[in-house]
Amino acid sequence: MIVAIGSLQREAIGIIRSGDYEPVEDVPEDFIALRPVSENLPAIVLSGSGSERAARATRWAIEEFAPEAIISFGFCGATKQYSKSGDIILAARVVDLPGTPFEWSIVDDTNSLDPDRTMLLAARTAVEVAGLDYHHGTIVTVSQTATTSGTKRWLGEAINATAVDTEAHVVASIATEVGIPWTVIASVLDDQDFDAPKIINRIGFGPNERGLMAYLKHVANTPLDLPPLMRLGKSSTRASASLTVFMSAFMTAHAALT
Repeated sequence: MIVAIGSLQREAIGIIRSGDYEPVEDVPEDFIALRPVSENLPAIVLSGSGSERAARATRWAIEEFAPEAIISFGFCGATKQYSKSGDIILAARVVDLPGTPFEWSIVDDTNSLDPDRTMLLAARTAVEVAGLDYHHGTIVTVSQTATTSGTKRWLGEAINATAVDTEAHVVASIATEVGIPWTVIASVLDDQDFDAPKIINRIGFGPNERGLMAYLKHVANTPLDLPPLMRLGKSSTRASASLTVFMSAFMTAHAALT
């Protein structure tokens, strides 16, 4: 069985709705875990945002499912101008950049991790067969959501990252530690030049959606955030749709290769 580990429910909603799943009982914390009824689907574990949550969920998923492979999936921020919302990013490698932006420097390559060759080949086959727009490059994991265009641009230029997220490296690190093949796939939510409202930063929170009232209250206090929030809503729909198409094609490609 392949386990797909993500962070937020909205990232996986299309995959869940298009498949046949049953909830796993006695899931720790407020994680979401779904077991596939069909063999051609991955198990899904959603941890919430941030590396600490992703680490706990990954270790639990390995104990619960004893997976043959792990795929880390979710939304990311683009760090190159050519990447647009809904594009799929295939990780050629993942690196960790700890600390705050004030502490960042050129990344230490000793923490760089490379995905399993067969998993990466299946991912590349999937995007080609499905006709998805995609890019192949470095995904950098940071401790706080990169919400500003300046931060994303610096990551693209200084580290030559293609995308930024907050969970992928720790999932890959744990999978590597226990000898499970893995790959990281991300769908672009926000373009490089997009400055996102700070309300989207959910580090440390669970996988469930914020209620509508939270956004209404935020917009009432910060009305200028309404247009970017509406833009993010549309981008989220595109990004989730790309992940849904990708996951189906990936499972087919991986089965054929293995």
